Amino acid sequence: MRFGVGVGMNGHGGNGAVKRAQGQLAMAVRGCLLMACIGLAGCQASSLGEGVEDAAGAGIAPLSSSTYGSGPVTVTMLLPTDPSLRKKSADIADGAKLALDDLGAGQLKLDFQTSASTSGTAAARVQAATASGSKLIIGPATNAEVAGIISGTSQPRPPILALVANNSAGGSNIWPLYGDAIDSALEGVGVAVAANQKNIVVVHEAGFAAENLIRLREGITLKGGTTIGFVPYPPSGKDLSAAFAKGAAVFAKANTIVLLGGGEAIGQVIDILAAGEFGQSIATAIATSLLPEAIYARPSAQGLMVAIPSTADVPVIAERFKAKFGRSPTYDAAIGYDAVAVAAGLVRSGGAEAITVANLTSTQGFRAATGLFRFRPDGRIERRMVVHRIENNKLSVIQEEGEGF
Repeated sequence: MRFGVGVGMNGHGGNGAVKRAQGQLAMAVRGCLLMACIGLAGCQASSLGEGVEDAAGAGIAPLSSSTYGSGPVTVTMLLPTDPSLRKKSADIADGAKLALDDLGAGQLKLDFQTSASTSGTAAARVQAATASGSKLIIGPATNAEVAGIISGTSQPRPPILALVANNSAGGSNIWPLYGDAIDSALEGVGVAVAANQKNIVVVHEAGFAAENLIRLREGITLKGGTTIGFVPYPPSGKDLSAAFAKGAAVFAKANTIVLLGGGEAIGQVIDILAAGEFGQSIATAIATSLLPEAIYARPSAQGLMVAIPSTADVPVIAERFKAKFGRSPTYDAAIGYDAVAVAAGLVRSGGAEAITVANLTSTQGFRAATGLFRFRPDGRIERRMVVHRIENNKLSVIQEEGEGF
């Protein structure tokens, strides 16, 4: 079996893909342009971080609480001082500063509040930000801190854009800023369904979060597909064939398979399934952003679809970022940039009181350095991704992220 033969370049990829306009980088907020006079780079990175230099963590000092800018609208940023998160924290903070310089128009002030992620102070810092009149909170950076805010604060408080992935359980008016493997899988599912590969089996590590499997099933339904069933496998990689034999009846009914996981066993999983002993009717296989790049070189992985966040627009900020901070921006820096860009755009278009739940959850969404995204009323972020196929040991674009939702 060669994965991927069921999905061709039929208007969803190749020459039929929606091409990104080269010109101004625009962010849609209720149809208003919030960024202007910034030329787009014409490249598409094939994987997260490719073409975006990953600055070494050495020499980056731990952040301390401080302010940046002097505008009347305060945006509070809750950033970690943990050694393991120091680089991420610095990149996000510097991206945020650049966005204020580029787009703040004298209207914003950033209030950086730093602490160890284990300090238990996140809820208190949110309460303090609320009392001081902050209009938006960006952070914290761990799911445990988000949970502490949910349990330790109440409304009214500013909207919160947490620096975590979509798989965290959100609270009222709290949204994650990073996509996750389920978002990645669903982008691939959309391409498969469009090619009439609608009967889908999900293969996942045993112990994969139940709430995310539910979210995947619901997303498959919304895309027009049918979830035939779920087949778990041991993360250790032991007795994989026996695990798949238990799902033989499910495999037999499917023409598309979603492969969840990025651990040590995923390569063996792909080898076994590509051999064709199970799921002989499966023509399309979808991996996720969890798939290690080393797997791309496996013969069995050729033809797999993989959707990843776009990094094509990150170079838009690269020259100014490097000039200001002495290093190239990472994806985390772009996340920090975009979070502040959202605030700046809303304030510039609607005034000091424009950072509202209604405006943040506009169905049009936002386009910025990390691509196209929107905040959903259910507390999730929806990120469009670029869908690729693994061909000749590397990713080849078959569908761009598109121009809107």
